[in-house]
Amino acid sequence: MKKLDDIQKQIWEHSAQVDLPSPPDKELVWMRLSQQMNISDTDSNLNNGQNQQRFVQPTDSFWSRIKPRLNYAVALGLALVVSLPYAYDSITTETLITKTTDFQTIQLPDGSTINLNAGSKIKYKKDFNTNHRTLTLSGEAYFDVKKGKTPFVINTDHGQVTVLGTSFNVRARNDGFEVGVNSGIVKVSNETKAVILHKGQMLDVDSKFDETNLQQVFYGNYPDWMNNKFVCDKTPLSEICGEVERTFGIKFEFTDPSVSNLTITGVIDAKNLNSVLSTISLLAQHEFKFDGDICTII
Repeated sequence: MKKLDDIQKQIWEHSAQVDLPSPPDKELVWMRLSQQMNISDTDSNLNNGQNQQRFVQPTDSFWSRIKPRLNYAVALGLALVVSLPYAYDSITTETLITKTTDFQTIQLPDGSTINLNAGSKIKYKKDFNTNHRTLTLSGEAYFDVKKGKTPFVINTDHGQVTVLGTSFNVRARNDGFEVGVNSGIVKVSNETKAVILHKGQMLDVDSKFDETNLQQVFYGNYPDWMNNKFVCDKTPLSEICGEVERTFGIKFEFTDPSVSNLTITGVIDAKNLNSVLSTISLLAQHEFKFDGDICTII
């Protein structure tokens, strides 16, 4: 053995005096090593996920910015598809509406005249009198039609009225359908039937109609509303009250709902509201109470 020099002897002597720790348990060391390996794998996966997220993020950000714009564009496109027919109709169609208490006289492009009763509406295309004379009526109107080569056609929910030149009244409301002729000849038709009316004849039905429904206009100065009158011939009180509501802008109420089904016969002067209410009370044999714009029939 090689002889130790002085420095090595000192190191050796000091080393002998140091208490060294006991060797570790190998199972404990292996468990700790396994844990460190698992942690390392987890960190690696997280780093990969972060790297992948960093790669995808620009695409997500792009779609997050453009998606609302695409949704807006799609919604705008659908709105245009839905609204275009209505916009086209409003541009190409004339619409005239009378509210309660409102009456209008309208001159059509062909020279015909329409007197539009309160609470009514007519519509016709702006090319009226070019290759057609067709309009739509909801409510009531009196027509004085100029003769022409093109038939004058009135469409309603109840039927169609066709003429060449005449004067007549059309009433097409929820509570009934009426056509009365003062001059000329009028054809009234629906999908299954056509009826011809001559001067002095009237068709007054709820929905279906044929020749058996024809009757003579039983009073002069027809129609009554054009002459400030309400002519009643076994007319339900509810129908008369409806005409008064449209003419004077009031509202009727019945303490007994069955009273609205009473029928009355007579002529009511419609120039003055008080006179109208007094006559209705007399014909119906029921008193009324008027408060504000509400008339209660007792």
